[in-house]
Amino acid sequence: MNRRSLAKAEPRVAVAPREEGLSVGQLMGRARASFLSALDTELEQFGLNSMQFAVLKHLSDGAANTAADLCRLMHHDTGAMTRLLDRLEEKALVRRERGRADRRVVLLRVAAAGRGLLPRLRALATAVIEAHLAGFSPAEVGALKDYLGRMIANGQHRGQNHSLPGGGGS
Repeated sequence: MNRRSLAKAEPRVAVAPREEGLSVGQLMGRARASFLSALDTELEQFGLNSMQFAVLKHLSDGAANTAADLCRLMHHDTGAMTRLLDRLEEKALVRRERGRADRRVVLLRVAAAGRGLLPRLRALATAVIEAHLAGFSPAEVGALKDYLGRMIANGQHRGQNHSLPGGGGS
């Protein structure tokens, strides 16, 4: 029997990884995955997923107004973003407009249906976050926000310096 047939023959058993001993990165990844999975479940009733909600939110908040902005903000590739925007446009939640100053630029706008739906979507996202923070005291939530804010600032600072510890920079 070769290696490939052995691998197929062995039943795969999903083993839940133990929480202790996980790195900060692993825990952050698992927390994000848990949040997005719960959000996706809640958004199903609207025929949406968490990535589509994020696009609507970023456009509505003014954090982005082009597909390129969204790609940078969400760390998404252009092809996947185009497909995501196509789906939102088909659902009449987003519309594309040519720029007035530069017709080559395609601006993205939240359509009326999207604006009407956003308060409900934001409420669902807030409920999912609150469920994930159940049992945390206000002081713990404040500390978590502070820690995450410091991590983001550290990451932004590092990105501006382009230097790596151990000889990667000047």
